[in-house]
Amino acid sequence: MDSFDLKIRYPHHIDLNDVEQFGTLNTIGILTRFDRMGWKQQLSRWLQLDGASPTFTITDEKTQRTIEIVLNTYGSSQELNFIIKTDIPVVVAKKQIFGLITLQAKETVQFKQLSLVQVKTYLTAFLKQDTDALVRYYQQSKQQLAQSA
Repeated sequence: MDSFDLKIRYPHHIDLNDVEQFGTLNTIGILTRFDRMGWKQQLSRWLQLDGASPTFTITDEKTQRTIEIVLNTYGSSQELNFIIKTDIPVVVAKKQIFGLITLQAKETVQFKQLSLVQVKTYLTAFLKQDTDALVRYYQQSKQQLAQSA
């Protein structure tokens, strides 16, 4: 059975180390807590308190991989906007010296400006230990950014 460690940081938590620890939960427990977060309400509380950005951090106890979901409180207050940070490594090609040389660089999977639906998809992939899917999503998002630039 998969087990995950969950830590949640709410807007009233001022100190960086001030989090609520929920101990070991299974996949269903994590998804239930995520759905009960009330993200719009958390954004509203943050606007009132100007405290910490609401953060949902999960560590897989088996692989020791971590995913951190942060409500982007500096985005639009009309639409929920999330940032995901992980410690999942990925190798990407980086062009150097006027685009003539391509080198390999090691990064970690991270996403910005995600909707709640996208976050739930990425969270589910993480909980299923499908790091290949997360890497694929990351590479697709990098390609989309490169095409729009």
